[in-house]
Amino acid sequence: MSNHSGLALICPGLKTQDRGCIRYTRGFDITGVVTEVDLSFPQIQTECDCIQACLNRSTTCANYVYKFSTPESVTSGHRTCTLYSDFNLPANVTLQFDLKNCNNTEINAAQIVANGNNPHMGGPVPHAFKDANLNTTFDPDAVSGPVWALADGQIQC
Repeated sequence: MSNHSGLALICPGLKTQDRGCIRYTRGFDITGVVTEVDLSFPQIQTECDCIQACLNRSTTCANYVYKFSTPESVTSGHRTCTLYSDFNLPANVTLQFDLKNCNNTEINAAQIVANGNNPHMGGPVPHAFKDANLNTTFDPDAVSGPVWALADGQIQC
């Protein structure tokens, strides 16, 4: 890992402005719920695969999380990759989506409803966990972060 402005580069070689990612957090899930896309092993095997999946969807993906998201993922030992178009909302912010309104396109309404993510209520950025109940054992190796498609055609992460 090399350093960029004091931050460790992860996933060197990605086609991004820094040839990898320097904007991320470990052990927490900074993501929101809009346009949720869930990917799993064997399609996603590493944090770099997860970030690349977001890069591949730069017009709909603004952040990713590579963590254990289900008891099955914990049992298998393979983290999942979830892609979103928004970030974790602050505690006093709640968004309600009108899923029947034609203005709300490309938001994966069926998945949002199935996962109970409407309304989207804010709160502190949650820990990522690695126990079967997903609420006890902190996972310091989970990673989440932003992917920004810039107006000049470059991507930062």
